[in-house]
Order: sequence, then structure tokens, then C-alpha cells
Amino acid sequence: MKFISFLGALVLSVSPGFAGNYVYLNCEVEVVNTKTDLDANNVLEENSKTGSIVFKVDLDNSRSMGAGASDWEDIQIVDGVIRDLRIGEVDGFRYEAKRAVRIQPPGKFSVNTVALSDKILVTISTEGQCSEIDALVFDEAK
Repeated sequence: MKFISFLGALVLSVSPGFAGNYVYLNCEVEVVNTKTDLDANNVLEENSKTGSIVFKVDLDNSRSMGAGASDWEDIQIVDGVIRDLRIGEVDGFRYEAKRAVRIQPPGKFSVNTVALSDKILVTISTEGQCSEIDALVFDEAK
């Protein structure tokens, strides 16, 4: 009888509905990257690839962590959607990235990034669809 109780507790502990106040997501995305020469106004490079983004969201503390990451990232959740705008500079490029990810219920994933230097414009469009996964799947993705 103790074994059955242990098994029941184990199942409840890994089910999404009983995993604390976390949402675990897998988002299948397509990333389109375009690099343009501003002086000549022509596309230097364009490529597209698909992949998965796996992460968990701590709903109580408004933060998220990608599979394989070691630190939490503070986020803003508005009406079940992660929304944020990031502005910064990296390797001589000024960038702006807008993100909107539906997490409750899981749905559309969208991140649009524009990076600009004196001579080059880079646009990165990441679009996809998210679905809820178990905590164990997240842990295995690390």
C-alpha cells in the first residue's frame, strides 16, 4: 500500500497542474535572419531555420528560465502574454527586440529584433507556436 501512495505522490509531483505555479513550454519556431548593406541598399544575406525553444515560467514571481540556463530572467506578464521590449548595444550594433509570447493558454511566440550599425541592418524575425510540456521534459532538455 505504501508503494501505491508513493507512486501517486510521484505522478502528482510531475504533472503540470501540480508543479508549483510554473508553466513549462516548448515553442516550435522559425527564425528568419536578414542582413542588409545600408549604403548599397541590397540584401547581403538571408537565411531561415527552424528549432525549439524550451523554457519555464514562474507565474508567482514573473520570471522565466530557458532550458540549459542557470539564471532566471525577470519578465512582464500581461493577460497571459509575456511582453517586453529590450534595447541595447552589442558589437557596435544598436538593437531593439520586441517579444510577445502567449503562455496562458500556450499559443503564439513572436520576437522581432532590429539591429543597426553605421553600414549594416540586421532583422531577425522569430515566429512560432508554444505548447505546454511536463517538468520532466524541461529537465531533460537541459
